[in-house]
Amino acid sequence: MSIERKHSTIKKALLFSGLSTMVVTSCASYWLWDRLNSALPLLNGEVNLPHIENEVVIDRDRSGVPSIIAQTRMDVSRAMGFLHAQERFFQMDYLRRKAAGELSALFGESFVSADKEARLHQFRKSARQAYESLDVRHKALLDAYVEGVNAGLEKLDNTPFEYTLLQASPNLWQAEDSFLVSFAMFMEMQGHDYRNTLYLNKLRQNLPQALVDFLVPLGTSWDQPLDTQHLAAISIPSAEVYSLKSATDTNQDILALHEQADSLYTMALQDSPSVAGSNNWAVSGANTKSGKALVANDMHLNLNVPNIWYRVGFSWHEANEDRKLTGVSLPGLPLMIAGSNTHIAWGFTNSMGDWSDLLRIPADRGEELVTHVTQHIDVKDAEPVEYVVDITPYGPVVEREQNGDLLVLRWVAHSSSAVNLGLLEVERASSVDTALPLFNNTHMTHLNVVVGDEQGNIGWTMLGALPKRAHSVWAPIDYDNKEYDWSGYLTTDKYPKRVNPKSGFIFTANARVVSGDELDIIGRENYALGARAQQIHNGLRVMHEPSEAQMLRTQLDSRAIFLQRWQYLLLSIMNEEFMAKYPELAEYRKIVNNWNGKALKDSTGYLLVRAFRTQVARRVFSGILSGVNESNPDLNVFDYFSLTSQWEGPLWKLVNEHPDHLLNTHFESWQALYADALTFLNDHFNNTHGSIANAKWGDYNKVAISHPVAGALPLIGRFFNIPEYGADGDINMPLVQEQSFGASMRMGVTPGEEQSGFFHMPVGQASNPMSPYWMAGHDDWQKGVFSPFLPQETVYSLKLLPAESKE
Repeated sequence: MSIERKHSTIKKALLFSGLSTMVVTSCASYWLWDRLNSALPLLNGEVNLPHIENEVVIDRDRSGVPSIIAQTRMDVSRAMGFLHAQERFFQMDYLRRKAAGELSALFGESFVSADKEARLHQFRKSARQAYESLDVRHKALLDAYVEGVNAGLEKLDNTPFEYTLLQASPNLWQAEDSFLVSFAMFMEMQGHDYRNTLYLNKLRQNLPQALVDFLVPLGTSWDQPLDTQHLAAISIPSAEVYSLKSATDTNQDILALHEQADSLYTMALQDSPSVAGSNNWAVSGANTKSGKALVANDMHLNLNVPNIWYRVGFSWHEANEDRKLTGVSLPGLPLMIAGSNTHIAWGFTNSMGDWSDLLRIPADRGEELVTHVTQHIDVKDAEPVEYVVDITPYGPVVEREQNGDLLVLRWVAHSSSAVNLGLLEVERASSVDTALPLFNNTHMTHLNVVVGDEQGNIGWTMLGALPKRAHSVWAPIDYDNKEYDWSGYLTTDKYPKRVNPKSGFIFTANARVVSGDELDIIGRENYALGARAQQIHNGLRVMHEPSEAQMLRTQLDSRAIFLQRWQYLLLSIMNEEFMAKYPELAEYRKIVNNWNGKALKDSTGYLLVRAFRTQVARRVFSGILSGVNESNPDLNVFDYFSLTSQWEGPLWKLVNEHPDHLLNTHFESWQALYADALTFLNDHFNNTHGSIANAKWGDYNKVAISHPVAGALPLIGRFFNIPEYGADGDINMPLVQEQSFGASMRMGVTPGEEQSGFFHMPVGQASNPMSPYWMAGHDDWQKGVFSPFLPQETVYSLKLLPAESKE
């Protein structure tokens, strides 16, 4: 065959291959486009539904935010269920499966470990019991919600597109599933707390108690509790208590740190784990221009497509009064989670309290108390996995110690009393005084509640079932130790509360809120560092007639006050003598000196100061913990950072007092430790970016928000995600922002003047990318643009009609 004929044949083959690829791609694209469109929710017209009692109107604005106008609360519940199923059924299904340990049946073998973890807790059994325990009114409202969910799912032209991509079919909603959604939030907020206790137990087995107390303090000088009671600082243990001079050399630990630091994420970001957190505060009417309270809230959670919350407004007539609520709901529950009812406004933060204990049962007693429960986990495209859960009367076994003792988890979430629908009663509260006990009677994951009313009053209390106990303890305890026993749950009059403090404002930010006996009620465990709380407190203290706009500016505050003292420390380290020895660090010092004190995406100074603190912390604590990690090869310094958010306290004392006996033995002096950290960072940034001046915080703090099924679409899955971008903010300031963690919503609202309020939510309402309001509102959230709290002008209108009215 001639060369010309060969070339011609190759061209024809390539052309045919290209055309075939185009045809296949076009067919696949059309098929996906058709599936997405056929799974869109109903936006306009009329639809007849069984169980609807009276006509319900659902108006949506251009962002897809619905307003439900009904005559009864029962029909509101049905309409909420309908909306949640039409827009977010896959999300609801994911949450119930997460709590029940049934994700592997949908996603395959990669979720078996998560399912095993969930099966420990037997949440499906507890959810069923919780439903059976509901009073008549709440059970009827939940049943109505379930009717609406299944009707909404049935009225879709096709199943939600996620099931098409996963080659699965959705199961109908059951009432108990709604409580599984509540238990999923327990897992999100508290599900790994017991692992911290397990690690703390390892510390106590390998280190003197005085050193453990120093390394794991209850708080630091950053604390800003509502009662203003500060804790005494813990002194550095002496060389007689513990000295690294006789400890194993840690060269290998340092080499490992250098290798790990080659990863951008590990090097710059992972100095503390993300905590399911949030900020909230309320300003009393004595300080506002309107004379009414002003409430602000930004709840920090893992960010996904779609967002966890679903915005909604609803109204109905009851007891000669028009009821109207606006805020966020959680798909799977018929509740307004946070928002305003025109009389009160409220918001939440994670309490970070102690809601579980590890009980030690001796080996010779343990096995007779254990019941082996066999779990069968269905796995997509694989054989079912058989998993045995060891259950005792006190809870599931989570670890067996080397001597055979059992460690058993006692957790509030294991009780069916841990969840209810108490927020249904909050909907009708008209004042702070009437609302606080209603929040106390609301049982779900434990939260700080901040509330304000139209009379100008403000208050704080706790939401969730609080164990009745004499003491809180953060360590394994003997299972029969009566000193730490639980005897049921507290009544509402025993819950800690604050109303109308003299300061005129109340705030929480996941840090310690109270002291003394009240702290035993909430628990002595792993609170967030108080830097955020202190920054918010100081900002509120100097405000004059605060407005909603000021509330938003506070939520967007990226000033890195927490790190400014590290800037000063770094500059003092890099003195003339030091710089003469390390002249290659001149540019590093210059940039740090010129840093403006903010965590901005284009800031090099913030990145350099933050990275220095991170690298110093790893070198310091890897030395102190070397013995612990050698005795437990599966552990490393990152487990310590996960254990306590308060490690800034001991670190700051160490780098200021320079105790020779706690210096990592790899270094001859503390100055040598600092030099190692700085020269490593200098080389890293220069090698990675060409020049240290080119490195920016936004290169590392990249927001990445993805859809859970995007990975199933290798060619076009990225179109389901938010394009990655660098962002301002960090974890120890009001503007909390990490890669896939940050403000899941923001609001600022005055009850009775909701038209002046603002609201932000990432990603938007829709889960389907073909929705006309796909990603609506995300830009406002990302850029911090003031956007309205209330739904705006109606663009879409749908009527839900009783089935018998169908012509």
